[in-house]
Amino acid sequence: MKNEKDMKLLAKLKIGNPRAVTQWFNNYHNRMFALVVQKVSNPQDAEEIVQQTFLNCLKHLPLFRGNSSIWTWMNSIARHEIADYFRKKYAKKALKTTHLFDLLMIDDVDDSTEVSEKVTKVLKRMRNQYQEILMLKYIDNKKVAAIATELGKSIKAVESDLFRARKEFKALWAISRVFEEQ
Repeated sequence: MKNEKDMKLLAKLKIGNPRAVTQWFNNYHNRMFALVVQKVSNPQDAEEIVQQTFLNCLKHLPLFRGNSSIWTWMNSIARHEIADYFRKKYAKKALKTTHLFDLLMIDDVDDSTEVSEKVTKVLKRMRNQYQEILMLKYIDNKKVAAIATELGKSIKAVESDLFRARKEFKALWAISRVFEEQ
């Protein structure tokens, strides 16, 4: 963990101190909102994502060991919330602009909610590292070099992981389609 203030706040949060929750919210809300609104641009949606991030932070608080700063931990949760937002709201559009769309063999994509739910189910069944790399590439629209920097890997390693992730996604997608038809 980065500093002593974070450690004290975390200890108070973990015992359920109401003042600590208020302090935590006041300390991080505006900063979190600024981060999220940059990604989603719609202020109402951004506020919803921020609220869900805080709720999920509270829910997962017992699991937080304090190996990073509270802000870094919250960013990780917010990133997942933002990815969920885009998966739910823009699955059809995102799929059409990616290589995954060709892999999915979707005949009818009129119902973006249905496609979004299917994509989410398949992603959840994937290995975590492959799920993360696909989200960074296709949801966050990051370039391979940026992903490599963020994950501390070489560009070649990221390209290799992307290849394997797409292959796993395609296989799991095909399996899910077989079960739907039965």
